[in-house]
Amino acid sequence: MSFDTIDLLTGKNFQVTWDLGRRCNYDCSYCPAHRHDNFSTHATLDELKANTNFLFEYMDTYMVYREHKHAAISFTGGEPTVNPNFIPFAKYLKEEYEKNYADRWGAVFSLTTNGAMSEKMGKAVMENFRHATVSYHSESDQKLKQQVKDRILQFRNDGPAHEFTLNVNVMFHAAYFDECKELCDFLHDNDIKYVPRVIGEEPGSASAMAHQYTDDQLDYMKNYWKYKNASLNNDKVDTTPKVKKEKPKEETKKAGYEIGRPCCGQREMCLSSNGNSRKSTFVDFRDFKGWHCSVNWFFLHLEQQTDSVFHHQTCQAKFDQTRGPIGKISEGHKIIADLKQKLETGTMPTIICPKQTCSCGLCAPKSAYKENFQDVLYSHVDKVVFENNID
Repeated sequence: MSFDTIDLLTGKNFQVTWDLGRRCNYDCSYCPAHRHDNFSTHATLDELKANTNFLFEYMDTYMVYREHKHAAISFTGGEPTVNPNFIPFAKYLKEEYEKNYADRWGAVFSLTTNGAMSEKMGKAVMENFRHATVSYHSESDQKLKQQVKDRILQFRNDGPAHEFTLNVNVMFHAAYFDECKELCDFLHDNDIKYVPRVIGEEPGSASAMAHQYTDDQLDYMKNYWKYKNASLNNDKVDTTPKVKKEKPKEETKKAGYEIGRPCCGQREMCLSSNGNSRKSTFVDFRDFKGWHCSVNWFFLHLEQQTDSVFHHQTCQAKFDQTRGPIGKISEGHKIIADLKQKLETGTMPTIICPKQTCSCGLCAPKSAYKENFQDVLYSHVDKVVFENNID
């Protein structure tokens, strides 16, 4: 079904990602240099604490006008757990939230990690967070990969005692595809939620950043999401074995991003057009340039190392149809003042997507048409903030 509008059905939290720094204990070939290294200085505890007030005030300002008053605050990197100040800061952040904001809106604290950590750190993560997303990278050595599997099982087996949930993003390396499939079987057998992910988000990316997959490999990914989406809509799927054509001697390969993209948080979306709608967690269309988008109402990204604030980590969309940071964390008072002025005067603008393809942020309500966008957004946001906005 073609669609012109996306609404968000589950996971309506305000999603905050805080990149604590570039330092990482991995060196994946498909992770660009501006996302990781092994030498950057760790952010100090005082440096992290200094940015807490901005984070909470920004979220609190938006929450006043949101229907769903709940946030998910997640840490990323680099690898957050390599920072020796990580757990102490997590405790401080939770204390500040409980003291000043818990009676205003709900929040859960989560972590995105490669899982390469000690059992002791795994225990500390479960004690201080409600959720972890483990990204499995198959390029690392076998000892490290076994450590990751051990932590996944630790989170799975010990986590419920701490009201802790888990999701695994399996990064399907083209050269380790069978290993990734085996891991998915392992996760399925252990009743662990997972998302199979192709590597590479953008057309024109270097080959290391955007893997090329065989037809059989892409069929595996497409079939997974075909069955997943069919189950959401109670559809029957034909399971009759198909007769495969004989493969050519040199099988052609295609970039993984060509098949579409899943919501990495497994949030359910409603895809609609002309009164027809369908539930989905995977979208096979990614060209949303020019669409009206609510990404600023559902996401916030902080980059500690560059002192930057973005509406979203990957799309980086701004109100003026350009991309980039909306300001500095250290000058957060300016961002807050501008945001409050727009909201309180009813002149809140709408983001028009400036990017050719959408990656993470796919689930934010959006539409190719202004009227449809307003119909969808007004079920999530108080429309008073737009009343005096003329476009």
